[in-house]
Amino acid sequence: MNLINIKMSKILFLAVMVFIFSCGDSKEKQKVIEKQVNLVSQDSTDFIIAFYYNDSVEIGFEYYKKIEGNLNSRQVSYQNQVQSKTQKYQNYVSKKQKDIQAGLLSENEMIKVQQKAAQMEQEILQYQQREGARLEEDMLKNMQTINNKLEAFGKLFSENHGIDILMGYSSGQQINYISPQMDVTSAFIDFLNAEQKKLEEGL
Repeated sequence: MNLINIKMSKILFLAVMVFIFSCGDSKEKQKVIEKQVNLVSQDSTDFIIAFYYNDSVEIGFEYYKKIEGNLNSRQVSYQNQVQSKTQKYQNYVSKKQKDIQAGLLSENEMIKVQQKAAQMEQEILQYQQREGARLEEDMLKNMQTINNKLEAFGKLFSENHGIDILMGYSSGQQINYISPQMDVTSAFIDFLNAEQKKLEEGL
């Protein structure tokens, strides 16, 4: 009987140790997951809320940077064109005013100068209206495309990580404090770039 009791005690001891180590492994795995994506349960219902910094996404999301870079380049080109046309108009008017003051132009020539100056001014206004409106339209369209991607990828990211609410946070919003443990910015940016790359490779 004593030998049986000793054997049973050893078996029970081994079983307890296996259970303890298995629990330890589970906790270690949980810690690894939390390092990858920080998730905070707000209450006993395991309701998960996470957030990302909008300005970090603008810097880290390659697709966003590419679109923004293209729009900025077009904006600079547009401004340069307006400046060039305006400078050309001003130079023409300045030169002809000097000619008029020097008595070099006849009445008919002065009328032609006025007509040409008015035409140049009108062309500048038309260019500003046409190209400015086109640039603004493209800007709004591209921003909507980016927002759609963030919404779609955000939904997929949340589903993958069991997040109930994923918020984009910007400085100045009416939120007094958000725990850093709820910050998934880095993981979300990596996810955005990976998913966008998959889409582009499949085209």
